[in-house]
Order: sequence, then C-alpha cells, then structure tokens
Amino acid sequence: MIRFRNAFFAIAAVLFVHVIALGMGLYASVDWFDVPMHFFGGYAIALLALAVWNWIGDLVEIRSKTVSANPYARLVLEGVFVVGFVMIIGVAWEWYEFLFDQFATSLVRELGVAQPGLADTMDDLFNDFVGGIAAWVFWRNNA
Repeated sequence: MIRFRNAFFAIAAVLFVHVIALGMGLYASVDWFDVPMHFFGGYAIALLALAVWNWIGDLVEIRSKTVSANPYARLVLEGVFVVGFVMIIGVAWEWYEFLFDQFATSLVRELGVAQPGLADTMDDLFNDFVGGIAAWVFWRNNA
C-alpha cells in the first residue's frame, strides 16, 4: 500500500533535485535533463494519486462495489484516476513554467527560459504521462 508519507517524500526528492538543477544550470546546459525530471515527477505524483485512491477507496468502498460488478472495473477506474491526477498536476506545472517566464523576467535572464514552446510542453506532458503509467503499473498490485 502506498502511503502519503512515501508519496510526499518522492515529490520532495524530485523538487529537491529540481532546485539543485536550477542552481547548477543543468536545464540550460544538458538538453535531455528535463526528460527524466518530468518522468520522475509524473512517477512521484502517481504515487500520491495511488495514496489518495487507497484513502478514498477505504472511505467509500470503491473496491467492493466495482469488483463485484466487473473484475476489470477497479483496474480501469484506478488507471483513469491515477493518469488523470498526474496529467492535471502536469498541466498545472506547465502553467507555472509559462507564468514564470512571463513574470520573473530577471530570473529568466539568469536561469533561462522554462517554457521554450509548444513542442517542449507536449514533450513534458508526455513524459509526465509515461512516468505516471510506469508508477501505476509497478505499484498497482501494492495499492
């Protein structure tokens, strides 16, 4: 079972690496560095989604109602919930990057542009998606 504590630790670890990478200029100097960051960001957020799923499932008994009707219903509902949760947070992060570029102009000159264009946004969201799917597939039996 994924616990909130573990999910928050994973998210904190990704954010810690992000802050270090910003300070070292890795996003500007290493072209591919953004890819694993979004993958592991999606992975960490999926852990949080699984913790929320378990908590909600315990409150409203999702498991017993859906499993009795259809054995694949729980799997589908859980997958849609986890991936949807990851994608909502991914879109929010992309908005953060966009707004950062628009309003933190002095930092943008120093750190570089966070959001170079639509292709970067789509790539980031795809990597969030893949990280979320990977976490769900790996942890769904333990959830």
